[in-house]
Amino acid sequence: MIVDATQICTFRTAGRLFGVPVLDIKEITTETTYTRIPHAPDVVLGYINIRGQIIMALDLKRLMGWTAQSSNASQCMVIFKPSVGSLFGLIVDDVREIVSLEPHQLEENKIVDLSASEYRSKLIQAIGKLENELLVLLNPRMLLPLIEELS
Repeated sequence: MIVDATQICTFRTAGRLFGVPVLDIKEITTETTYTRIPHAPDVVLGYINIRGQIIMALDLKRLMGWTAQSSNASQCMVIFKPSVGSLFGLIVDDVREIVSLEPHQLEENKIVDLSASEYRSKLIQAIGKLENELLVLLNPRMLLPLIEELS
């Protein structure tokens, strides 16, 4: 249950607005050149070397079960802190802004998609009600368990 105001970093992918808690983010980078990993699930794009650190790049579109589209020039990667999981990040179309959501603006995810895996349905933590649109709040701690399930 979400009880305090939450600072959310927002980004767009496939025309949809997503967000993750700011406190879970280590950095955001425009470096998205990756090296494929043989036999890795399709959601794992590969490894990216950032200042000597090897970071696993995940494709948010494929994680959500959508068809991957060609990359665009504005793509960037949201890299998560080690407290969220081993060094990894999400490739997104573009990063937007930091928004503050009060508890009354967030509705916990109660939808379970029976056609998706158990973890995929748990990726969505809540839906945020902004002035002009809805924001899908992701639970970044469920990303790596989903990758393990897909392997």
